[in-house]
This record gives sequence, C-alpha cells and structure tokens, in this order.
Amino acid sequence: MPLPTFTTKTRAAIAAVVLLAAGGTAGIVAGHALDPSIEMAPMRPVPIRSLVASDTGVVTVRARVAEVFGNKFIADDGTGRALVDLGRAGDDTALVTAGQTVGVQGRYDRGMLRASFLIDGANKVSSLRPIGPPPGRGRGPGGGPEGGPDHRGPKGPRGDAPPPPLAGAALPAPAGAPAAAAPAEPAA
Repeated sequence: MPLPTFTTKTRAAIAAVVLLAAGGTAGIVAGHALDPSIEMAPMRPVPIRSLVASDTGVVTVRARVAEVFGNKFIADDGTGRALVDLGRAGDDTALVTAGQTVGVQGRYDRGMLRASFLIDGANKVSSLRPIGPPPGRGRGPGGGPEGGPDHRGPKGPRGDAPPPPLAGAALPAPAGAPAAAAPAEPAA
C-alpha cells in the first residue's frame, strides 16, 4: 500500500503540531526541574528544650509569644525559650502579639527558628517566606555569611594584606610614631 502524499499546507500543519508538542513537553520538564523543593514540617510540635543550636532542620513549635522585637519574637513553651524570625513578612505587620499562643513551622538554624509558616489560635496558616531551601552560606565577599563581610577583619579574602595606597598618596604614620609635618606647598 503506498503512503499518502501530503500537500505543503498539511506538512506545515503537522510540523507545527509536532513542534508545539515538543516545546510543551520540554517546558513541563524544565518547570519540574526548576521547582523549589517543598519544605515539609512535622505536624507534631517539639519542645523547645529539645532544639540544639548546632541542629539544623525543619521543626514545628507551639508556644506562647513572650516578647516581640520588630519582626522577631521570643517563643516560650514552658520547656524553654527560642528566638523566632518572621522574616520580611513580619516587618510591617503585627502578625503576633505578646501573650498569644502560636504554632511556628520553619527551619531551626544557628540557634534561631526561621519561620516559614505561622499558625494562629484559630488555626489560620500564614505563609511567611518563599518555600524552598534557605539561602546559601558563604556567598558574601570573602566567604562572609548571608552576603555579609568576611569575618577575618581588615585582611583580604585570601588572607593577604589590603591593597597598597595609590601612587602619590601620603602614607599613614605607624602606630605610636609622631606625625610627620605636612609637605610645604610649592610656590606659585
């Protein structure tokens, strides 16, 4: 049986459908590959005393708000106290008030609970930050944390001395030495 022959218009339509399907499939695959990982917290609250500063991971805490400091607050569950960071979502709004009992789900890192979700007394859940892994450490100049400065002080990122002064610039006097007299202005 001979194969059917297609007109130029039919061939173009078939090619368009094939290209559209291939593009859609590639878009779906790329979309799934670039999706952030979903941060899932355990639903059972853990006692604050069980959190250790060196631990990192996703936790749920149910506690009373003891004190509020801008976008941070102290959570007290009777077993201990923890500092909770609400992130940018807590900057301009009064999400929590002192004395309120709340549930907090988030990542416990460096002795602070970085909240991703806040559950109020009526079980209303507020999402506080984008879902996904925390920002990488060591991205700051010279490896400083969270985009901050390097912890090694005035030395450069490789541990060497700072760059020399520009040519013609006056050098500072060594510590403890008397200051030198300023050079005389040339006569005009």
